[in-house]
Amino acid sequence: MKLFVVLTIIINLLFCLKIHANEVITVVTEDWPPYSYLLPNNEVSGIATSKVKQILEKANIEYTLSLYPWGRSYEMALTQKNVLIYSIYRHAKREASFQWICPLLPKVKLHFFALAKNKYIQIDNIEDAMKFTVGVARKEIAATLLREKGFTDGKNMYFSVNDDINLQQLLKGKVEVIVSTMPSIKMRLENMSQDFSQVKAFYLEELNVATENCMAFGLRTSGELVEKVRQALKAVNGNS
Repeated sequence: MKLFVVLTIIINLLFCLKIHANEVITVVTEDWPPYSYLLPNNEVSGIATSKVKQILEKANIEYTLSLYPWGRSYEMALTQKNVLIYSIYRHAKREASFQWICPLLPKVKLHFFALAKNKYIQIDNIEDAMKFTVGVARKEIAATLLREKGFTDGKNMYFSVNDDINLQQLLKGKVEVIVSTMPSIKMRLENMSQDFSQVKAFYLEELNVATENCMAFGLRTSGELVEKVRQALKAVNGNS
């Protein structure tokens, strides 16, 4: 009888492991060059993408990888099971909504960017920034940070579907300022055949309070799967 019970437990464990091994997760990201972006052949590439692939290979997890506007990727990870999102800034407002796997990359500093020709724009503090119309992408960490500082949707903060459109809005004069990172805006301008000298950057320490740059699963994903990816990240970071 004891042997039967032991065999039953072993069979059940093997069955569960088989299911888990065959499980395919969905990985989502946004267009955020040079960290994640589409190649001409529609393959998702970038610095962060390469590392995520390395981590999932280390964890022996099968996956599909897609690039969407940030708002869509964010909602998928938030509401669906087994959806892994990257690169996502960890922040107190998001903390309880996700299971975090950190750090994926070193923190990337956020800047305010304005057109260089607009001499009247000078940003030395958040109060200065609030005088201007600021463009951000939906669900981005920048929107969360600006709301905390007193910005109001539709008054001095306006939304675009993604950062490419946001940058175009700046170049066309539809907004006066946008929030982005230095590596990203340089690559976006290059992809648009525009010169970086068209913009000027303002760095404020108070805008850079988000802690780590991470991957994350929503709460519907099993803790076992999350921990498996977390351990793979530790192994990869230990070898980097």
